[in-house]
Amino acid sequence: MKLTPAIGALLLLVPAAPALAQQSASAAGAPGGLSASFAPVTGAPIPVQSVSGRFSSLNPVNQLDCPSKRASGRVVSPRLIMVRDIPCGRPGHDNVLVNVQFANPADAAQMVPGRRVSITANFKNAEEDRDPVFVAEFVIAEKAKLVSADRIDPSASAQPFTSYMLCQPPELDALATKLGKDLCVQNTLMANLTATEPVLETAARAPAKLAPEEVAPGEPNAISCRLDPGVSDRHLPAVACARNSYWAWYSAKWHDPLSSAPAPP
Repeated sequence: MKLTPAIGALLLLVPAAPALAQQSASAAGAPGGLSASFAPVTGAPIPVQSVSGRFSSLNPVNQLDCPSKRASGRVVSPRLIMVRDIPCGRPGHDNVLVNVQFANPADAAQMVPGRRVSITANFKNAEEDRDPVFVAEFVIAEKAKLVSADRIDPSASAQPFTSYMLCQPPELDALATKLGKDLCVQNTLMANLTATEPVLETAARAPAKLAPEEVAPGEPNAISCRLDPGVSDRHLPAVACARNSYWAWYSAKWHDPLSSAPAPP
C-alpha cells in the first residue's frame, strides 16, 4: 500500500461478512508432513486485507492482473501470507500481506501461523481511494495452489508474529450495537474475548481524539481506542481499538511509510 503523507485517515471500517458456516478438515499427509485440522469457511464474502493489514474491503475495485505467478512467505492466517517482496502493485514496499483464495479450500488446513509456504496463483492488484488524498492497496492471489510448505513441529503452538485490523467482527456485533458505532479491532484481541471485551467496551465508549502520528499513552499492552474519520458507512461514527504497541507501530509507519516492520501481535 502506498502510504501517502495524508495517511491520517485511520483504519477504514468496512463491515465484515456475517458469521460463516464452518466444518473441520483433516490435512494428514499434506506438504511438510503436518497433520492438522482447521476450519475452512464457506458462504458469505470474506473481506480482504490491504497490504499493511490496516484496511479491508469486500470487493476492491480496479483489479488488475500482475505478472507474478508464484509467491513465498510466512503464514499469517488461513487466508493471509506475508511476502517479503512481490512484483505486484506499487514497488518499494516490503513485508506485504497477500490475500490467498485457494482453488481447493482444503489447502487452508496447512496455513499454520509462522509457517513458510509457497503458492502459485493468478495474482491481482487493486487500489481504492479512501479519501481525496489516500490510496489503499490490495494484493489478491486467486485460484491459489499450495506447492510447498516447511515441515514444522505439530506439538509446537502457532503464535502470531504480526496483527491486522478486523472490522465489524461478528463476535462483537452486540458491543457495536450498544456503542452505535462502526467498530474495528486488532485481530489478536479476539483470541480471549472473555478478558478483552470488557476493556474494549470501556475504551470504545471514550475513544481518544488522537492524530495518527500520536502514540497512545499508557502501557504497551493496554487497549485503547480512537475516533476514525475514514469510515465506509457515513451514517455512523467509527472507532478503532488496538493495543498501545500497535498504535506506536502505526505512528512509526506514519513517519516512515516504507518501513518493513510488521505490526506487533
